[in-house]
Amino acid sequence: MNAPAPSRLRAARFGLSLLPRLIAALPQRGRLALGRFTGWLMARLLRKRRDVMRANVAVAFPEWNQAAREALIENHFKRLGEGICEGFWGWFGNLERVPEYRIIGLKHLEAAEARGQGVILNAAHVADMELGVYFVSRHAAIHAVYRPNNNPAIDSLINQGREKHLAGLIPRDDTRSMVRALRGGGVLWTAPDQNYHGKTSAFIPFLGLPAATNTAMPTLARMGRATILPYHVRRFGTRYELEIEPPLDGIPSGDDAADTRRLVERLEAEIRRHPEMYLWGHRRFKTLPEGYPPLY
Repeated sequence: MNAPAPSRLRAARFGLSLLPRLIAALPQRGRLALGRFTGWLMARLLRKRRDVMRANVAVAFPEWNQAAREALIENHFKRLGEGICEGFWGWFGNLERVPEYRIIGLKHLEAAEARGQGVILNAAHVADMELGVYFVSRHAAIHAVYRPNNNPAIDSLINQGREKHLAGLIPRDDTRSMVRALRGGGVLWTAPDQNYHGKTSAFIPFLGLPAATNTAMPTLARMGRATILPYHVRRFGTRYELEIEPPLDGIPSGDDAADTRRLVERLEAEIRRHPEMYLWGHRRFKTLPEGYPPLY
């Protein structure tokens, strides 16, 4: 398929941006209220996605009864809607009126930068992921790893919103650019927590099942002479809290699967503390070892 002409792409991007721009212009409490309604609506329209959430939550919390699991899913849909609307502010909003936030552990990032060492912020797909990237970009030049959208107009819209904050956007298969950024002392934001069944993958225990997991982060750290810092994003009401954990001793060790398991354990602990924030709608257990029945 031929790529759309630049003029057509710009026109499509502008049309798609109208509603996000209107939402971004709302005060924060208005954005969050609209987001909760949007999430409530999604919970009733996206039935297949809700089924995926039910399967994932049942794996993660087998001790919970059905009512507790449904309450988590309902709450997560609302958080997801809020995160979408807040993300639009990050793309198109008034950056002079920044929501309240604090970053715990910023000193770990600053220490690596003082050494001239590259940093991998090992993040995850959570409801407030977009603003999680924006806030940390106020303190460091961030290169974000992303998966290009299949729709060129939507991809252009997303990139337009993100690029105003970032030092660069790097497609997830462009390892060379990642290594170059890290060796230059740059900060790489990446969220390698989704189902991955490629050359650099292994089945790592996650929330009760062996999950096909990308084990490339330790290799990337080794190639880029970088340190890996677990990175978490939370929102409490209208206030954001971000945490940069200290580097885990001994990573990279040369055993990528073992190193990745330690990183996954940090993520799992965060999910169990704040389960409503994790992106439960992804088919995280799509690929399972032989002998396991399909989950979805």
